[in-house]
Order: sequence, then structure tokens, then C-alpha cells
Amino acid sequence: MEIPVALTKMVAAVSGAVLLAGGLTACGGSGGEASDGGLSVKAGVIGPKTSPASQYWTELERGIELAQGEAEERYGVTFDLVKRDTKGEPETGARLIQELLNEEQVDVVFGPSLSGVALQVAPIIQRSGRPWMTGIPTADEIIDYSSQPNWGFRTNYNNAQNIEAVAATAFGEGKTVGMIYGTDGFGQAGYDAVSSYADENGLDLVQAEGVDPGATSMTSQVNTLKQAGVDTVIVWFTTGADHATMLRSMAQVDYDPEVVATATILDPSFTELSKPAEWDGTVFAAPIDFQAPELTELTDRYEEEYGEEPLVLTAVWALYSATLTYAAAVAEAGDSNDYAAVRDAIEGLDSIEVLGQTFDQPFAEDDHELFTPEDWITYRFDDSGEVVKAD
Repeated sequence: MEIPVALTKMVAAVSGAVLLAGGLTACGGSGGEASDGGLSVKAGVIGPKTSPASQYWTELERGIELAQGEAEERYGVTFDLVKRDTKGEPETGARLIQELLNEEQVDVVFGPSLSGVALQVAPIIQRSGRPWMTGIPTADEIIDYSSQPNWGFRTNYNNAQNIEAVAATAFGEGKTVGMIYGTDGFGQAGYDAVSSYADENGLDLVQAEGVDPGATSMTSQVNTLKQAGVDTVIVWFTTGADHATMLRSMAQVDYDPEVVATATILDPSFTELSKPAEWDGTVFAAPIDFQAPELTELTDRYEEEYGEEPLVLTAVWALYSATLTYAAAVAEAGDSNDYAAVRDAIEGLDSIEVLGQTFDQPFAEDDHELFTPEDWITYRFDDSGEVVKAD
């Protein structure tokens, strides 16, 4: 979800390993038929377990764990998970992805969780010819259709979809739009994308303010937006805690604009650290049906299993759907070691049902994105802090 990292820095360091990984296309992993007649998969799971973004490792891991029972029940597919910690470092991710592919001989890769690391490992996985369920990262460039056949599949939204959905909600006749964003990679990437979208579509982003993540006050920034006459604020923070701080700061300067946020506002810390009167004007867009009974049941199961609410529900959903999608394709192919057949099966799925939502013909050779712009829904919080669809 962070700002894209240039690929050029890693070419010399990993080119030899890329060639080695490229020679593995015809090699079988340890997956195949399980002893009970089902299908077994050896899956590489890679993400930032020990890093400031560790919540994205947590949801990566838990999303897969929670989906395994349904994957076995519906498709007869079981998973042996081989886990690696990138520490949020692209170079570490590049080294560990080679280890998963070359030494562990995994059949599929789930992760990495961060866009910068995903961009670093993308050419290695692509050269290896293994199915890649990218999961959480949203950088558009992660799936590069100039490389065919392409092995990456995304079950989360991408940046372009997110920008379009947020901008469509924020910009409108008579609105004066500004932006406040975190100065981390995610926030900076959001600002760059919103600014570009506005320029390309003849829209006016009248004021934009950057804030360091974890700031205890944002009164200076929100007062600048107020003085600029901004009545609709686009918010791009990594955590709900920062969004809550922003709302408190708005209250302190008697500023009450409409707030349009990204789905990261679903971080439970947002409603824990803010009051109903403060979040009343906040809306956010997401392509997931949060009011589906099946998703409510999953949330309850998550809390029972792990003793806390989901940290980033959209990330859990992305990995849950990635696990089911891949399992459906393995069942169709009949062999997790036949990588080309599994990839073709994903591209050829008639439909996939995930937690109450059905996606017809979700993928194609030139479309490895589960969501489309038409899938997006606008939400708000009710007085009890429950997510409901906006009017």
C-alpha cells in the first residue's frame, strides 16, 4: 500500500537469482495429491512480520488461516504454509522470495504485504512461472501486463480504483476540495495520485497538507484547510488513529467539513479514539459488502480465534478471497504442481463466491484484478460505530 519503489536498484543484485528462479518453471514443488485423496499445496507466505507495518503481516497470515477450512470443504484443497519475514525491506524480500522458490519449492506465493516489497519481488516471481496471489498491496504497477503470461493476481483493490472511488465521492458541483495525508509512503502516494487525478480531470484540489504519522495534533494543518475555504477534505492516512487525531483537531478549531477517507479508517483504533459526534461527517469507499452476513460471521470468528477485532478488515478479506480463488483453480487444474494449468484455471473461472459476494468471470488473460470500479460502495459509521451504507 506504500509508495512504489523503483525496480532499477535491485536489478544487479538479484539478476543472477532471477535467472536461477527462471529455470524452475518446469520443476514440481512438494504439493500435489494429499494422502486422503484431496489436493495439497505448499504455499509461501511472505510479509513484514517484524516492522512498523506488522499489522499487514498479521492480516496476511490470519486471512489465509481463516479461509483454509472453507477451501478444504469446498474444493478439497489443503495448505502447508511456509512463512518468511521481510521486515518490510525490499532487499530482504527479494532474497527470501528466492529462498521460497528455489529451496522450498513452493507452489504459490501469498504476499508480500507492502507495495514497495511487492514491486521488488515481482520480476523474480514472474520469471519463476509460479502463481502469485498478491493479496494486500495496491500499487498498480505490481501487475505488469507487458509480461505474458502474467502470474500475478490481485484480490484487493488497486490504487487507480481507490483514487477514482474517493475522488468521485469527494469532488462535485459546488464543493471546495482539499486534502490531508500522512507523509509516509502510503500517504504520499495517495497525495500524488489524487493530485494527478485532479489535474487530468480538470478538477481543483485547492489545498493539501502533509502530516507526520503519529502526530499528536494537526490543528495547524486543519486550520490551513479551513482558512482556504475547503468544505470537503480527502483524507489519506495509514491508520485510524491518525484520522481520529485529525477529527479532534478539527473540533478544536471549530471546523466541520465533509470528510472522505480511504478504507483504512476501518482500523478499530479510529472508533476507539474518536466520538460519534466527530465521525458523523466521515464517509469512505470500499468494494466490499461489509453488511453481508457472511462477513459479519467472519469478523465474529476472527475475534473468537484471535481475541481482538480485525486490524485491517479489507486486508483479511483480500487474503481470504485469494485463498479461495487459488483453491478453486487448483481443484479445476487437478494438480498444484501444474503451474500453467492453475494460472489458466484462475483466468478461466466462471465465478467465485467470497463471503456473500459473487464475482462472475472475475479474471481474464488481460485482467488480473478481482474488483472493478462498479463494485465500490460508499459507507459511513452510525452512532454506535457500526459500518453502514451511506445514503
